Amino acid sequence: MKGFYIAAILYFALLGCRKETIDLYSGKSLLYFDYSLHTSNQRNPERIDTTLFTFSLANEQVTDSTLKVQISLMGIQADHDRAINIQVVDSATTAIAGVHYEPLTTTYVLPANQSVVYIPVHIYRTAEMSQQQYRLQLQLQPNQDFDTTITQPDSKKGVSTSTLTLYIDDQIAKPGRWLDGYLGTFSRKKILLICSQLNMTVNDFTTIAVAEVIYIGKAMQRYLNQQKDSGNTIYEDDGTEMIMGTLSQ
Repeated sequence: MKGFYIAAILYFALLGCRKETIDLYSGKSLLYFDYSLHTSNQRNPERIDTTLFTFSLANEQVTDSTLKVQISLMGIQADHDRAINIQVVDSATTAIAGVHYEPLTTTYVLPANQSVVYIPVHIYRTAEMSQQQYRLQLQLQPNQDFDTTITQPDSKKGVSTSTLTLYIDDQIAKPGRWLDGYLGTFSRKKILLICSQLNMTVNDFTTIAVAEVIYIGKAMQRYLNQQKDSGNTIYEDDGTEMIMGTLSQ
């Protein structure tokens, strides 16, 4: 009898089961530049359509670099390669092709069974980048495979998913760990001299301790004094004598 009840329960349970199907994405495939700020809300990150590429943290010997621009797919993967069309927006671009960046091709490829592709943007370091920032704006173009228009809540903030603006420079901002009392007035020439003399990088100034700053100030003032005594006074770009902070004298 117990077996009968178990069989009956299983029978009615099977009758109650309904075959359900999951709706799959059926819209047109979309492409977008996938950039966002890192925030505490990882499920809803703040989207951005600009990014900074700077040579300022690289060694002086670095003359070029490649930025990999991420493009993502919204839609179903395909079992074949699909074309991605990109153009440079001349009206919003101040960087010069062949001078500040390698000319881009107009067509790239999203490989079969992939949802993300990285487009290489080869950037050249030039002397004028230390004084001037350049802009390179890229725009995704719709084609037979992809649309590029995505409606998002961020649209009210003016954030675009089909354009990406790269700001390119070699300008060194004053590091947060730069203490004027020991290092004196900040300048690009001074921080690069410190790096060359003490085997440091500009990036080191984001993490150094106060004790290291004190050492740098005194060590560099000794060096500047030695150069001056030997008849090789070092000057800032504005013509003033380079000195460290008052606490390093």
